[in-house]
Amino acid sequence: MKVSKEELHNLVAEVVENEGFEFVEMKLGRHGKRHQLRVFAHRPGGITLDQCGEISRALSRRLDEDDPFEDAYTIEVSSPGLNRKLVTSDDFRRAIGETVRLQLDDPDLNEKQIEGRLADVGNDGLKVETAKGVVELSVDSVRLGKIVY
Repeated sequence: MKVSKEELHNLVAEVVENEGFEFVEMKLGRHGKRHQLRVFAHRPGGITLDQCGEISRALSRRLDEDDPFEDAYTIEVSSPGLNRKLVTSDDFRRAIGETVRLQLDDPDLNEKQIEGRLADVGNDGLKVETAKGVVELSVDSVRLGKIVY
C-alpha cells in the first residue's frame, strides 16, 4: 500500500460520510493478489443494497484518484448487520432505545449479564433500564453486547 492504514481509514470515512452515511468500520485484507476493502456503513432505518452500491461507486472514484494501492483491489460495502456486536460508544449510541443483552467483565459488579432497554450513552458510560431498575456502567465493563430481537 502507498498510504498508511490510518490514512486509508480517514479517506474511506470521509467518502462514506460525504455520501450521507455513518462510517462504522473498515476491514482490509487480501484475496489472492488483490487487496480486499470491506466497508461497513449505517443510516438510521437501515441501508439498502442500492445505497451500498452508491457508496461503492463513490469510493471507487476516490480511490482511483488517490491511488492508495500498489496492486488491484476490490471493494465490498455493506451494513454492519442486525447481529453485530456492540463494542464502541458509537455502537451503543446507535442502539439507544433497543433491548440489549450485555455480558459484563467487571469484578466490582454483582451481575455477570444484564438485559434491558438501553436508555442512554454518555461520556460516563451506559444506562440500562432493567427489571430491577436502572443500571449504570462503563463501556469498558462490557465484554460483549448484543441487541435482543
